[in-house]
Amino acid sequence: MSHAALDTVAQPTERRHAPRFPLAWAGTVFRVVLPILSILGLWYLAILFSGLPAFVIPRPERVLETLVTDHDLIATNLVSTLTVATLGLLIANVVGIGLAILFDTIPLTRQALMPAAITLRNVPYVALVTVLMLAIGDTPWSKAGVVALACFFPVLVNTMQGLRAADEVLLDRMRILNATWWETFRSVRLPFAVPHIIAAQQIAGTSAVIVAISAEWMISSEGLGYVINRAMQTYRGDQVYAVALIATTLSLAVYGLVHWIGRRLDWREPQGKERG
Repeated sequence: MSHAALDTVAQPTERRHAPRFPLAWAGTVFRVVLPILSILGLWYLAILFSGLPAFVIPRPERVLETLVTDHDLIATNLVSTLTVATLGLLIANVVGIGLAILFDTIPLTRQALMPAAITLRNVPYVALVTVLMLAIGDTPWSKAGVVALACFFPVLVNTMQGLRAADEVLLDRMRILNATWWETFRSVRLPFAVPHIIAAQQIAGTSAVIVAISAEWMISSEGLGYVINRAMQTYRGDQVYAVALIATTLSLAVYGLVHWIGRRLDWREPQGKERG
């Protein structure tokens, strides 16, 4: 077959596959832009029809201006909030994953400690903040403790489900091979638990930022929660909305990052890397 004929045969295939990339990008842009436009539209409608003063519902451009003019104040306190959220999330993972492994290894401990874990999960944040404030004072550790108590339960429950999801056939083979507890855990139970642990991070990671801000709002003299408290006292609604915008963006960023990592660690979905 001549080169001209080969070119003629190849052209329809190229034309069929070429539009896929622009269409994929257009779909991604559409999914990002449409929610933003919807929020802005509802925001302006609320301003137009509510009749509320500007310090209650400031205009979006005023909020963006505040992010620029008050960037020093916001950036300094943002570091404090991220520190608290990170510490609390680390503690929540250590406690949650540790308890899940303990409950799976020694079932009796689950009956003894699980009611206490459920009780701590349902204690109001106001009470937790008060107790930790009296015990530790206004320190990052007191606020990180609130974040940890709020986030450890989803880590605990999801990790337990992951450990229980281990394939019984593989577990039987490990028993036949006289594998140690650590060998069985490392080779079978942990790989099955990893997707569940990643799913827990999507819940705990996004909650950590919000809970940290809430704890700072109640007791702290620094952090984004403190900025909100101060802004409310001085009728600076634009600062409140600016902090809310930052908190929302951080939560979405954490969720996206954890989701991206999870798709690459999920051994059950070998095509995940190609799609990601």
